[in-house]
Amino acid sequence: MAEKIRLKVKCHACGNVMEGTAKYGKGAYHPDGLDFEFTAVGKIKTPDGRTRVKGEAVIVCPECEVRNKYEI
Repeated sequence: MAEKIRLKVKCHACGNVMEGTAKYGKGAYHPDGLDFEFTAVGKIKTPDGRTRVKGEAVIVCPECEVRNKYEI
């Protein structure tokens, strides 16, 4: 089953707020809205026993073209 990733981030340089979603499943990544690069780096086990994807997202700001990197 695919996990939905929601991002709402602010550009480090200009302060532009960018929003986007994506679905991440078994080796498949499908962006929707804002286009960002996603790299899975591990898994997190939640207190209720489920696992979630831990990763990094790289977003290029459409206003100033600065690359912003965030941990999810």
